[in-house]
Amino acid sequence: MSREHFHQLLKRYLAGQCTKSEEQLLHHWYHMLDKGEHQKENTSSLEALEDALWNKIHQRVNGNGEVETNVTTLTKRSNQTRLWLVAASISALLITSGMMVYLRIACYPIRPSFVSTHTVPDSNVIVVRNETTQHMKVILSDESLVELYPGALLEYPKRFSGKNREVHLVGDAFFAVAASKDNPFWVFHEGMITKVLGTKFKITAPKEGVKGEVIVYSGKVDVFYNVGRENFVRRVLSVPDKILVTTNKKAILLPERLEAAVTENPLPLTGQADVVRQETFRDIPMPTLAKTLSELYGLNVVADDSLAETTFTGNISGIGLFKQLDIICTVTDTQYEVMGTTIILKDKH
Repeated sequence: MSREHFHQLLKRYLAGQCTKSEEQLLHHWYHMLDKGEHQKENTSSLEALEDALWNKIHQRVNGNGEVETNVTTLTKRSNQTRLWLVAASISALLITSGMMVYLRIACYPIRPSFVSTHTVPDSNVIVVRNETTQHMKVILSDESLVELYPGALLEYPKRFSGKNREVHLVGDAFFAVAASKDNPFWVFHEGMITKVLGTKFKITAPKEGVKGEVIVYSGKVDVFYNVGRENFVRRVLSVPDKILVTTNKKAILLPERLEAAVTENPLPLTGQADVVRQETFRDIPMPTLAKTLSELYGLNVVADDSLAETTFTGNISGIGLFKQLDIICTVTDTQYEVMGTTIILKDKH
């Protein structure tokens, strides 16, 4: 480093234009000054300080150019640090992206793991088609029951292996799945995927003019939207639409999403059938009646605030929920409306 270069370096430092490594080097040189030289600097001119620093540097400089070496070393270290930070950021991004891709593919499959692209049939996979006009019963290796409707096709492994129990369905079928909290049961069907731990439900395939449905008779079911998810980029960038369906509710397959609704013929919850057969009320407030129906059928039945003083007296035993609601509304001069999975009792006016 020449005296001129050193002078320019000091000028950049005073103007706040030095790099971090240059600042560190100047601070190092400044602290090399003796105590007496520090005191002089407080009263002397900038030129005197520059002379003192330059002389001290030359006292420390060896024939190999130690100053230049220090500058080069600090610059190299600074560059290496920046490169290391860039490499670490890229590595973190790749790891995060890889984990996201894995979780999206592993947690949200689009087909059973036993489905192969090979044309040779798999001897471990059973294919059953119901070509009769009656329901066909199929017992799976975990003792789950499947009732295939006429024309339906079911693919399943001879024995379930691994953590998941998986089947592939085309057409309509009723399932009574054996409970296993550690081994979810997956049904891959047309446009939807149903995941359960153990429950009873029916799957209706979409047909011309008829929407696909998953109707739950007991327990809980996760239903995933599975239309157009063959696209790998779409699978990675978005989580599929999912709804939780419970007893007496259903999932309906729409062109671009799923919708939850109440089934056409809700059944009493397990243990409530006898209560429904004996339902006779006398002057029961409508909010209390709505709460009672909710508990009997596992649905959200609510009464509008305007019916707080309205009461019902009558016998609604031995008939279905919607017929019960028809009688209640006729007697009380009210009406009901089904909105999604909620039934609302309200005033006619």
